[in-house]
Amino acid sequence: MKVACEVLRSVSSEGLGEDELCRVVAEAGQVKALADAVTVRAASRLEALRAGSAREALVAGTKLSGRAAKRVTEAARQVEEMPNVGRLMDEGKLTLESVFALGSAARQCGAAVVDGSDELLYQAITRDAGSFLGVARKFAQRHDPSAGGDLLQGQRNSRKADLFVGSDGMGVLKGEMDPVSFGLLEQAVDERRDYLWRKDGGRDGTPDEVRNNGQRTMDAVFELCTGRDALTHEPLPADDGPRGSRRLPPGRIIAVTAGVVDGTDPEGSCEIIGVGPVPPSVLDRMSPDDRLVGAIFGGNGQPLWLGRMERLANLPQYVAVALRDRGCVLCRAPMHRCRIHHIDEHCADEGPTDIENLAALCNRCHLWLHRTRRRVVYEVDTYGVIAWSTAPRRSAAGARRDPDAVESAARLNGHADSSQAGVLAGGKTGAGVGPPGRGPPTAGSR
Repeated sequence: MKVACEVLRSVSSEGLGEDELCRVVAEAGQVKALADAVTVRAASRLEALRAGSAREALVAGTKLSGRAAKRVTEAARQVEEMPNVGRLMDEGKLTLESVFALGSAARQCGAAVVDGSDELLYQAITRDAGSFLGVARKFAQRHDPSAGGDLLQGQRNSRKADLFVGSDGMGVLKGEMDPVSFGLLEQAVDERRDYLWRKDGGRDGTPDEVRNNGQRTMDAVFELCTGRDALTHEPLPADDGPRGSRRLPPGRIIAVTAGVVDGTDPEGSCEIIGVGPVPPSVLDRMSPDDRLVGAIFGGNGQPLWLGRMERLANLPQYVAVALRDRGCVLCRAPMHRCRIHHIDEHCADEGPTDIENLAALCNRCHLWLHRTRRRVVYEVDTYGVIAWSTAPRRSAAGARRDPDAVESAARLNGHADSSQAGVLAGGKTGAGVGPPGRGPPTAGSR
């Protein structure tokens, strides 16, 4: 060990070119991996001699924190149960972070399953530690024996949270959960945070002088969990909370292709708008309170065109716009943070409450448009891809309502020939079927 230390001290980067420096970094990484392997093996032997001695040695000898020393000790125990992982670690082919990821997977689906997967071990060798962590998690979720092959159940089995006091004395809340549960939690926290922003002054005041956005997020979590005001710790009034919201109702829109719903294409796309792809098995857990609706783009008699009769978009229009825009058309904020905006203003431009005149905008972008006197505009290419941008507002009302704009609006909603294009849907609050990419769903699309 002393010889190795002396060799490392003698290494100098002075006068080296880019290629030589890259080689030094790569070789230093391998040396570190080998050193970590020696540390893990030594920790394993220490624990065999006396329980708890490895943690003590790691804290005293390597200056690791107690939590980090505990991770290394746990990894040392798991490596003893996975000989293939141990061999690769001893050869310097696995980083310590990759060993941690393999150990986490072993806890969920078993050490023998992890150690016997050549593909997983190959990914551990060839990928960087960050990307491999995701690979190991998905492997564990798919091979979780208690999930019965259900990826979503495997994800739910992977949920975990930790509450602890950090080295600076601050309390830390850290957790992970499946994307379906996270989507509902995120929406609740976002709504509470937005309410606190308005309570702190909102657009007409100086809310950031009360607390910044990160503080409001933490306070929203605290208040949702405890029912107490985050600033005073007094119990919250029974009527304290968001009221009169014009966003989508509570829940999430799940967009799936028709083949997933009718069983003809079980591997079709399935995603929660604003969250991302989820396993199609999420549909198996739909309750009687969930809605299964058809998302129709085009055709007569559909409740998507209200003209000048109504100013506010109705629920079917919310669902249709959510499926088409997938979030704020300018900054890509998730759909649950958005409201429905008239492209041609309902009052100033006498714009109708019709799908082709509606767009999803978050509060920030909506306010920015009004303050800068700009408007959203869009172009639809021959492939139906929508490109959104902004332009100065025109003074003449209805200046945009020309034949070219009408045809472009028709393509925007997937019915350039004015024919019906319908698909099935399933999900919370309302759902539509469509591909996860930009643009509207069409009949038979994937």
